[in-house]
Amino acid sequence: MSAYLIRGAAIVSVDPEIGNLSRGDILVKDDLIAAIGPELAVEDAEVIDGTRMIAMPGLVNAHNHLWQTVIRGIGSNFGGSDYYNYLHAGAAPRFRPDDLYYSEFAGGLSQIDAGTTTVFDWCHNNPTPDHTDAAIDGLSASGVRALFGHGTVKPKPQPGQPHFSEIPHPRAEIERLRRDRFASGDALVTLAMCVLGPDYSTIDVCRQDFALAQEMGLISSAHVWGRRNRLNPGGYLDLQKEGLLPAGHNVVHANYIPDEEIRALVDAGCTITATPPAELRGHGVPPLIGRVSAQGGRPSVANDSEVGVTGSMFETMRLSLQADRFYRNVQTQRELEEGRNPEAAAFEAENLKTIGTGGGVYQKEKVTTGEALRWATINNARVLGMEHRIGSLTPGKKADIVLLRRDDWNMGPALNPENAVVMFAHPGNVDTVLVDGILRKRHGALTDQPGAERARAEIAERGPRLMADAGYADIAW
Repeated sequence: MSAYLIRGAAIVSVDPEIGNLSRGDILVKDDLIAAIGPELAVEDAEVIDGTRMIAMPGLVNAHNHLWQTVIRGIGSNFGGSDYYNYLHAGAAPRFRPDDLYYSEFAGGLSQIDAGTTTVFDWCHNNPTPDHTDAAIDGLSASGVRALFGHGTVKPKPQPGQPHFSEIPHPRAEIERLRRDRFASGDALVTLAMCVLGPDYSTIDVCRQDFALAQEMGLISSAHVWGRRNRLNPGGYLDLQKEGLLPAGHNVVHANYIPDEEIRALVDAGCTITATPPAELRGHGVPPLIGRVSAQGGRPSVANDSEVGVTGSMFETMRLSLQADRFYRNVQTQRELEEGRNPEAAAFEAENLKTIGTGGGVYQKEKVTTGEALRWATINNARVLGMEHRIGSLTPGKKADIVLLRRDDWNMGPALNPENAVVMFAHPGNVDTVLVDGILRKRHGALTDQPGAERARAEIAERGPRLMADAGYADIAW
């Protein structure tokens, strides 16, 4: 049995029963958190000095396309349909299976390095089983905990071929993966289905895809915006009439859907993930976090795609909170301009209020750093169906733990550790990372990982080649 004792850290637990401790210990036995408390009496455990450290749950990224790591950063100025034209029509068809392997491997390592221990990897560039297997192999080699979301490619149809919106998720491939690679639901990497959903497929395809996910016992997830061109104008309200809203289904983005649709999703036990770092680039105002809360839901946040924005969940959490606060301020300013007298500014309201906006009802209440931390930990764990296993420092849960140096120049003196985590921390402050009880980062550097340096070199070579093959060499200079 392996055992670690993290001694004397400030503990931000995200567990309401444990709370925050100014100084405490965490005992890890094998892959589980065994105990948390001050001055634990423990023998036969390797001590990790937590002095001047902040211990927190590993961050959870609820939506990232790790297959795009190899072309990270090419799309920071994308707008309109650029993402689809450059990526899905241009670069994606040039990916070979080994490109996916190294992209997923490097992407998983970069998540660990940045303090994220679990990721929902939305992989929708897998035209063949070889591509899928290579992506899973790379993801597994990194050591990150992951929900591998099997998606589908979206090519322009050739003459006589059906449009991708008319093609159900490939049953044979899901059956193969469920039978061979993902027979266990308790492994470090597990399976989900990334389906087209009501915006991008016909109602008949939705029927088949949702039925397959339920039959296989898998979480399903869909990109949804709610724009006027969605294939099913009623979106999830249409699916609700069909009885097709299984608990656990995940919706990503959804900036334009009406409150009635949000309520239907929340009432059905579905989850909704906002990706403000990507959405703020021009995909609609970001009122989704507060609107989900107003309808009784639990907000979830993620970065979306490292083609344009950082994969750091510290930055994602911070930007999500600031975007949410900004939107509340805008609504307060509108009240003032219209001659109304709001009882309190957006940050200072003591009681829950709701206000009408162009996008629907928005929760107007004080939003704290603690709430933002929950978005990026326990709420995101719920999206992945892992709330009972990860997302908080709780005895009996998996030992996914991050230690931050609280006396780094950008952090010290970190008088309020919770505030420091949300508003000041960045990946460079991450000293130690445990995933499933295994040390994956120590003293600020990833632990020895076979093939890691090769993966770094491979993506440096493969990215420019993919851009050149797609005719986009001018983007990568």
